[in-house]
Amino acid sequence: MPTRNPRSVVTFPIVLRELTVLGVEDVTPGMRRVTLGGPQLGAFHKDGLDLPALRSEGFDDHVKFFFAEEGADAPVLPGQNVSSLDWPADARPLAKDYTPVRYDPERGEIVFDFVKHAGGVASAWAQSARPGDVTWIAGPKMSHRHPEGADWLLVLGDETALPAIGRWLAEMPAGTRARVFVEVGEDSHRQELPTRADAQVTWLVRHGAPAGTTTLLEDAVRAMEWPPGEVFVWAAGESVTLKGIRRHLRVDREVPRERTDITGYWRRAEQPAPPAGRPDAAAEAPVEDEEADPHGRLHELTDLAPGLAIRAAVTVGLVDHVYRGARTVSELAARTGTRERTLPALLAYLVDLEVFALDAEGYRLTPVGEELVEDDHSLEEYDLTGAQAAFDLALSGLPEALRTGRPGFRTASGLPLAGALAGDERLGGSARAAVEDEAAWIAPGVRDGYDWASAGSVTLAGSGAGAVANALAPAFPELRIRISALPSVLRTVAESVLDSAVLPRVELVARTGPVPSGAETVLLCKALDVCADDDAVLTLRENAAALVAGGSLLLVEQVGGPDGFGADGEAALHHLRLAAALGSGLRSEREVAGLVERAGLRVRSRRDIGWDHRLWELAPATDS
Repeated sequence: MPTRNPRSVVTFPIVLRELTVLGVEDVTPGMRRVTLGGPQLGAFHKDGLDLPALRSEGFDDHVKFFFAEEGADAPVLPGQNVSSLDWPADARPLAKDYTPVRYDPERGEIVFDFVKHAGGVASAWAQSARPGDVTWIAGPKMSHRHPEGADWLLVLGDETALPAIGRWLAEMPAGTRARVFVEVGEDSHRQELPTRADAQVTWLVRHGAPAGTTTLLEDAVRAMEWPPGEVFVWAAGESVTLKGIRRHLRVDREVPRERTDITGYWRRAEQPAPPAGRPDAAAEAPVEDEEADPHGRLHELTDLAPGLAIRAAVTVGLVDHVYRGARTVSELAARTGTRERTLPALLAYLVDLEVFALDAEGYRLTPVGEELVEDDHSLEEYDLTGAQAAFDLALSGLPEALRTGRPGFRTASGLPLAGALAGDERLGGSARAAVEDEAAWIAPGVRDGYDWASAGSVTLAGSGAGAVANALAPAFPELRIRISALPSVLRTVAESVLDSAVLPRVELVARTGPVPSGAETVLLCKALDVCADDDAVLTLRENAAALVAGGSLLLVEQVGGPDGFGADGEAALHHLRLAAALGSGLRSEREVAGLVERAGLRVRSRRDIGWDHRLWELAPATDS
């Protein structure tokens, strides 16, 4: 069953903003601070779109800065959609992520710190920036809030994480217990980090060693006295140096995955030879190596036989046990409950795929294999008992769906996938959690796309109801909210989706079929894309019948269909998965309008809420 994230998440429309440099200063010899401002920090109107003010509510938020390529006068910029950006197909914008150190909407300022080093486009821009210069940022697209339920915090990072660490310490609630370790290049790079928290800050200094080449952070964590109680760990910095920390926390300290947030901010590349006369120049900078991407290699492998072998290793726990230190066939067979007769063949194949390696001590993970463990989503994504794998496997039934319009896939139990999702709590729970994660992106559009202040109550149904409730409840304190769903769905929503502050405000109604009668407002969120046409018509008709006289039926769906994919391969693949697994798929606006008409309803209004989703307000066709 999915577990609630200790850090609740709020998402925002992604907005491209043109800002002006207000001030520049050196915080330390190793850090340059740039303050930006301008009218577009607030709400503004551009190209027919009303765009919201910037919001930044998490200490480790990030925005994208856009820079000009060498020799170019201006950066390549994306276009602006309702809630997202339209990335150009003919050019690749040069963009880097940075964390706001401080955002003050009243003063109209947002502040960023840039590590000073040679060779980086962002550092070079910050070094040359002057008041009055123009720059462009996009985001943040989400904020993760302060973790709940932790008795103490362990915070780790190098200088690239220092902006986030400094902001977190400044914003930590009074009384928070925290152990903080910060690695910097020189003693002069230490900063004052004011806080109300009960925080012990330890500075670790490389004394000239290149960034990303030491084990200072890992050594400090291994040597520290471990306080009692529930810990939450946040760590960021160079990707390779974090691997040992991640392994120590998971294997030696047995910290659950959901109680850690470990992010590689950059990856060290081999340094070029120093220029003549500057023997230490190559040691000045953390250099990003964007091509060294095990995750990209991993996705190249996950196709049919290689992919199924990797997924099988994940599903039986083989990858996790090798990561934890099991090395021999007999040890791995005992821990995973697999047959020693078959397991060696799988291990040999995984070695051939360069997911595992075999040396004198036994089996170990390669960088590609480690990505399975260290990427927070990979183990769930590749587990054959989970929903993502089920929908991928459903593509084997695509020929039947193409020929007949009916789902051609059956699970191992012989059931259609729709039946398996309803009857298998593990499978259904992973599917619901994935959909709720996706719905978080459209929830702000739902919140802003209807006059909720005039609605006394709303009943939510369909996929993503929990994410919508999380967006509506804080914005409309007087709105009465209930979610109508099967008991297994409600259990997932209550245990892992609804924010702890929102949960007491939401009434959970266990029910099959339409929502309970007497509803004032009903919102069906992504309820039709899992339904064949006749089922979708019945869903609309029955939920409309549950409304009180004059009530409102709202519908939120992603639009696609034959006329709507264009070059969007991701949406096209989603459509194919739905068609093969469930006999449904994404629909165009024209197709949705046809279903509405067949249900005896009419479209009162329609609004683009971003991310290819629309919000329809429906009424009986007989209403004037």
